[in-house]
Amino acid sequence: MRDDIYFDPMTVEWVMAHCDIARLGVQDGESVYVVPVHFGYELDEQQHFHLYFHGNAAGQRARLMQANPHVGVEMESDYQLLPAPQDSAFSARFRSLIGKGTVKELTDAADKVHALTVMMHHYVARMPHPLTEDMVKQVHVWRVDLDEVACKVKNPNENDQQILKQLGHQVDVPDAVSSSSQKADAKEPTD
Repeated sequence: MRDDIYFDPMTVEWVMAHCDIARLGVQDGESVYVVPVHFGYELDEQQHFHLYFHGNAAGQRARLMQANPHVGVEMESDYQLLPAPQDSAFSARFRSLIGKGTVKELTDAADKVHALTVMMHHYVARMPHPLTEDMVKQVHVWRVDLDEVACKVKNPNENDQQILKQLGHQVDVPDAVSSSSQKADAKEPTD
């Protein structure tokens, strides 16, 4: 098994917390329709992730989700191209997440308030005014129940290495990547 892929909920949640946009893949016949969405998430008592997003109920995404509720999700954050220690040996640093599950539209007003509040808290720590059921009547909200989810932390920097260790993972960074990432992290003074 690869040593940069993680399945435990704490590491997945740490990666998810750093992502701003989720890409939702929905079946479209023999193809896949992929759309970026703002999202919120929570982890339930059984250690299952639930993602929330909102959108237009008359659009292609909503029509496709209604026809087939099985979806895929992808997210990434902090991408950085690392300098090549030798010709054609470039690498990258990033965090990413891939999952799949089922989606359903939330119709209960209290459920929509909860979902939209979770979404808002993903982006802002404090909302100036709480949402009310009256405010969300016309908003269409969906929940994805993730059946499978895994995250990847490629070439973690020193801070990410420390966090991974705190989460119980052994972290080995190849010397070539370590030395090239130190160069990438170093800032040259500019005139």
